[in-house]
Amino acid sequence: MDVFARDLPIYRLNLDECVRLAMQNNEEIKAASYDISLYLAKKIEATKRYVPVIKYKYQLAPVPQDINNPLSSFFGGEITALNSIKIEAGVPISTFGRLTVAKMLADIGIDAADLQVHKKADEVALTIHKLYNGILLARELRGLANQALDAVVGKIGELEKDDNTDQLEILKLKVILYEIDKKLDEATVKETMAITALKVQMGLEDDVDFNIIDRGLRLTAFKVKSYEDFLAVSKTTRPEFQLLDYAVQAKSLKIELEKKEYLPKLGAGALFEYAITPNVRGDETENSLTNPLNYTRGGIGLELSGELDFRKIKARVEEAKADELKMIAQKRAGNRGLEIDLKQSYLELQQYRNLLNRANEEKKAARQIVFLTKSNLDIGLGEKKDYLDALQSYLVFEGRSYEAIFNYNVAVATLKQKMGIILRENFIAPHKVK
Repeated sequence: MDVFARDLPIYRLNLDECVRLAMQNNEEIKAASYDISLYLAKKIEATKRYVPVIKYKYQLAPVPQDINNPLSSFFGGEITALNSIKIEAGVPISTFGRLTVAKMLADIGIDAADLQVHKKADEVALTIHKLYNGILLARELRGLANQALDAVVGKIGELEKDDNTDQLEILKLKVILYEIDKKLDEATVKETMAITALKVQMGLEDDVDFNIIDRGLRLTAFKVKSYEDFLAVSKTTRPEFQLLDYAVQAKSLKIELEKKEYLPKLGAGALFEYAITPNVRGDETENSLTNPLNYTRGGIGLELSGELDFRKIKARVEEAKADELKMIAQKRAGNRGLEIDLKQSYLELQQYRNLLNRANEEKKAARQIVFLTKSNLDIGLGEKKDYLDALQSYLVFEGRSYEAIFNYNVAVATLKQKMGIILRENFIAPHKVK
């Protein structure tokens, strides 16, 4: 018995369960969510009005005892110790709108970071859809390959029993047999790699007992509407569209923040200083206010401060305006790019739907040929070779039908991701790191 063995849970999951587990455990989604904490910290910094800022300084240093003759006293060994402490406390009263704009920028950053999490979650969900359907496809093709393998092996066995059989025909069948074995190995490798990749996306260790719930490769139910309908949904729910809007808003607020530099800052402050240095003498010691080594000072007051560097402030405002115009242009280009991206996915879905219909028609025709050749064989009018050829052709067309279902399902998932609804329609929310 392995004393180091771990009791790991057993996972048997359907597609939705795989997606939900990935939303909780996927490391890329977790990494994206840390940006939310970053902007939350910026928001805290932007709400510091009326919160005191305290500065303090303590000094301990040797000083001469005779202030009137400091050099001779110091190098003559007449030294004492200075102990002083200084405490300043300032409370921002008004920044004339700076903190308000900074808080709005932080809020935009939080919302944008949240959208980035959903963008990454949508991408992960699409990857899981592809892997899950890929596993099902590999298993369906492997099943068909096994059927073809049995048919070819049976045919070879029959031919080898016939003394008049052409050996060239047997060799041709054996070549087909080798190709089928190759396809079986490829399907097995692809399935194994897809399961491994699916584990990574869901945050599962390699040694975890995991498998999908296999009910066969089925067509995804999806109502195809007009491109304009899909575009309207995408503009509302796809994170990339909203991120471009937030980017423009942030640039606009940056202009307002730079303009605030023309305005002062208002604050209240307090000061306390205390120093004690024993055994000092000199003229300055007679006045406690000006005594540099023994004093107690304090006070409170208001401070109105600012720096009116007009050229510098104007230059920064103009830079911010240029950034905003640049971002507006990038938003227009980005929106067009996202629209084209959605259009491509929409056209691919239509293409794969047509290919699916064609594959079904081909499979239907191949099934009819199998039925006819089998019927002819049963009544003695046909040859077994024709029936076997028809059966192999039917298996080929059935394999194409499964591939068409896979391509259509992936196209549906891709279009949902481009619309921003691949998660939202099932109310699956990504994990957020707090």
